[in-house]
Amino acid sequence: MEPADPRRRGRRARPGERLTHPPRRDVPHDGRSRTGRPSRAEGRSARAEPGPAAGRGRPPTYWLESADPDAFAPPAVLPARADAVVVGAGLMGAATAYWLARLGVDVLVVEARRPAWGTSGRNAGLSLNGLRPVEDGELTLTVLREEGIRAGYERRGHLALASSAEVWERFRAEAARLPAPARLVEALDLAACEELLGRRIDRRFFGGRWFPGGHVIHPVRLVHGLAAAAVRHGAAIASGTRVLGIGASARARFEVLTDRGRIGADHVVFACGLAARELAPPLRDVLTPARGQMLATAPLPPVFGFPLAVDYGSVYWRQVADGTVLLGGCRGLDPDAEASAEERVNPLIHQGLDAFLPRTFPGFPPVTARRRWAGIMDCTPDGRPVVGALPGAPGRWVIAGFGGHGIPPALGSGRALAETVVTGRTPMMLESFAPDRLLREARTTPS
Repeated sequence: MEPADPRRRGRRARPGERLTHPPRRDVPHDGRSRTGRPSRAEGRSARAEPGPAAGRGRPPTYWLESADPDAFAPPAVLPARADAVVVGAGLMGAATAYWLARLGVDVLVVEARRPAWGTSGRNAGLSLNGLRPVEDGELTLTVLREEGIRAGYERRGHLALASSAEVWERFRAEAARLPAPARLVEALDLAACEELLGRRIDRRFFGGRWFPGGHVIHPVRLVHGLAAAAVRHGAAIASGTRVLGIGASARARFEVLTDRGRIGADHVVFACGLAARELAPPLRDVLTPARGQMLATAPLPPVFGFPLAVDYGSVYWRQVADGTVLLGGCRGLDPDAEASAEERVNPLIHQGLDAFLPRTFPGFPPVTARRRWAGIMDCTPDGRPVVGALPGAPGRWVIAGFGGHGIPPALGSGRALAETVVTGRTPMMLESFAPDRLLREARTTPS
């Protein structure tokens, strides 16, 4: 006999209970129950005026400024308890909370600033899916459609220009390994790249890698949409609330200490990038910072119908509907300075960004930058993220270390982690991301 649905008995399912029923659909988009009474999530999200930590003033990036204001002001009062607390309301936190809520977990997301205010709102909005099982473009499309999230998710293709003979040979070898005729990527000589783009390209490039499956998205609208969907499924979000530490509690497995109060929780998910190093000391030798620089130009006539990059992303850019070109990269101009966790614009790198488009495309008009910003990526020694349980710390989980490649695997990784929290079983797709692979290495490496 199938177990009874615990929610029909008047309570939420707790992590550790296997759920076999479909996700709840009784909370419509306005956050109210079908009866017209405020839902539990709505009642827990009483609004207060956001303070400085919530990000008052002009938003720092093009994406944050062009998105609708989020609806997640700090709650007047924090809940005393939640089954799971997710630390961080960037893309990974919003995705994980979304799936936890769909699985019936009583989840609270705690964010020091505003949703998507960190790395998730400071990138180029590119989704270049690879072959890993967590990078499921159909899953992304399904969630966006089901939840009515309008984030500009469009298939445009992607062209990477090879700046050296070595990279060009790697592009050609990759394309040759794939079966014809439906190749995932094509190697194009420089003339074919120019024909595809409709512009001359500087002769320092050798050719390009054309990926027809490249997608673009508005990253902030994606995060805001997932966060709103999580709330509709029963989650709550506390922005403007900084987590100070994780301690012991008599009422739950953990006590999450914040600058606005304490929350009891049975599970804590660290989805806060580099900040996880301070809250989970074992991660200090696992997550390292890499700063990225970006600018947004004044609107230009239509030039780029699809996003582009140099090599494997040393420079990257795309043009959006209003004519703005979003351009980032050039870390190689000052690599030591960019190994920083400080969100500071680097003038030397921005000089290179200013000169890049006119230097790359003969006859390109002068570029005027309207906005400049920096974002911090969290990276791991082997280039793979850490997603799963922290060893020796039952109930503590991490989803981090995506190194600037977070949009394609976000929903797949978040779903797999949420299922692990609920069932206690790690799906095969997360085995190569297990945190203990790097924590073991950190423990055995001589200092």
